[in-house]
Amino acid sequence: MSNPVRDLLRRRPVVAFFALTYLFSWTAWAPLVATGGSADVGTTLLILVGGFGPAISAAVVTWAAGDSVRAWAGQILQWRVPARYWAAALLLPAGFVAVASALDVLALGGAFDPVPLGSLATYPLTLAFVFLVGGGNEEPGWRGFALPRLQARHSALVASLVVGVGWLVWHLPLFAVPGSAQAALPLPFYAVAVVAESVVFTWLYNGSGGSVLLAMVLHASVNNAPNFYLAGGPSAITTARGYGLVTLVVVAIAVSILIVHGPERLAPGPIPRGPPGSDS
Repeated sequence: MSNPVRDLLRRRPVVAFFALTYLFSWTAWAPLVATGGSADVGTTLLILVGGFGPAISAAVVTWAAGDSVRAWAGQILQWRVPARYWAAALLLPAGFVAVASALDVLALGGAFDPVPLGSLATYPLTLAFVFLVGGGNEEPGWRGFALPRLQARHSALVASLVVGVGWLVWHLPLFAVPGSAQAALPLPFYAVAVVAESVVFTWLYNGSGGSVLLAMVLHASVNNAPNFYLAGGPSAITTARGYGLVTLVVVAIAVSILIVHGPERLAPGPIPRGPPGSDS
């Protein structure tokens, strides 16, 4: 005897995932949007709780659809991948910011500011924190669940754009919360950057054979890299000029990936199959 809920989840797993993700995260963030939030501990905690929406939703839909939660979670342990992908996950976002900083100084007359480099000593700690609770924890949902299912039916480029737009929409409430990282950023540039970054994440996920662990590391690196903007520091990157330059660099990398590898795979080698159920 068939289970109608399970049958529905098997037919529309990505739709169910996004719906549940928005419900969970936006419920956590709703009080902050309603009150305007503030840069305090309570705001930070609710932002962090909402950040687990993608991972929790992926686990719930995987379980409810009758697929293996263990296999889905196992993608987080996939660390044996070529060293170049580890290097990319750790260093590529810093490269985005370094090139944008150079463009700011050399092309637009920005002032070189080495002060952010003083934070390098604490970088491993901040990277570990963001990996666990400040962005990396989203990736079991975005890349560990949604991406492989979308790639089973669509090209890697289309799958990346769908995940990127869904990822962007998920963040929108945080632009109304003063204590969030998004509140100070120019939304138009942020929107373009997030969708372009989704292409880069797909390149890393596909090229590494489906390692969600590396996607988590890349996400942590992306969220930490703006702290090292060398043309005015972290505050300068929140301006249209600073964030616009970073966005330009990210788009250039995404377009390069598309040209080199093509829209079907966006990476060398075959597309990873993903965990059981991702072919539905």
